[in-house]
Amino acid sequence: MKEAQSAENKADFIHKIKIAIKEANETEFWLLLCNELENYPNSDELLNDIFEIKDIK
Repeated sequence: MKEAQSAENKADFIHKIKIAIKEANETEFWLLLCNELENYPNSDELLNDIFEIKDIK
């Protein structure tokens, strides 16, 4: 979301925020997958962070 702060205009800002949300959704997917695997550490704390980020929109 740091990149969105340097947006050229309102439309560019919205576009960059939408990209950040897509990235958060993908990160959520991978963290949920990691939680299902036996040899990976629990990622619930990171998932909570992702949920907070996604609630910003």
